[in-house]
Amino acid sequence: MKKLILTLCILPLLATGAKADPFEDFKLQIQAQGEALLKPFAEDLGGIIGANDFNSGRAIGFPGFEAGLAATLQSKPGTNNRILRDADVKTFGAAMLHAGAALPFIGADVMARGVGYSGFSIIGGGLRYPLLKSGTLTKFIPDVSVSAYYDVINYDYFKGSHMSLDAAASFDIPVIKPFVGVGIDRTKLEIKNVNAALNGISGTISKPRYTLGIRLSPMPFLYVYGAYNILHGQTGYSMGAGAKF
Repeated sequence: MKKLILTLCILPLLATGAKADPFEDFKLQIQAQGEALLKPFAEDLGGIIGANDFNSGRAIGFPGFEAGLAATLQSKPGTNNRILRDADVKTFGAAMLHAGAALPFIGADVMARGVGYSGFSIIGGGLRYPLLKSGTLTKFIPDVSVSAYYDVINYDYFKGSHMSLDAAASFDIPVIKPFVGVGIDRTKLEIKNVNAALNGISGTISKPRYTLGIRLSPMPFLYVYGAYNILHGQTGYSMGAGAKF
């Protein structure tokens, strides 16, 4: 499990090829081509953040606790994302540590998550609420939940926020637990530390996202998962591991 978690942490960085920081050319590209590049870049960034929102439709349930790591890779930048395309960035992504606990009485889960590397950071949190929950005698009923996240984004040359709304469903069957989900990402970025003409300019974009995955529980309390995503029209892959008590 330790080796798996370490691999998940470094995978999004290795996938960018020679570029340990896929956003390092942001300043040069935005200076050369202007503010029109901001929204397509924000669209791709929001997708790889939002795809880490869920790996199951089942809520934790009081007095439960969950912690783990999630990572999402996008196979290539979007067609209009000239910042990454012109910087010759291929596959790129983000990994995030997360933890969550069930709240008493109201039945919702509260989650926190974050990541930081190469001057780039995301810190956020959210709530998840179960709409349907299977039981010992009702395993044929899917678990269904809705969730909402808010994340603060910061980098040397931009800052902003990401908000997402999700609905996910899964079957709590032994060992193999398939899940599906849909989400909407709203991402806002503001340029900073570039030049006087561009600093303070912002762009906001909202796009849908779709997920199909499988979660495995090879040992009690531990899980791993993998998923295929359509991230605002682009192909993406999610993976993760964690413990749930």
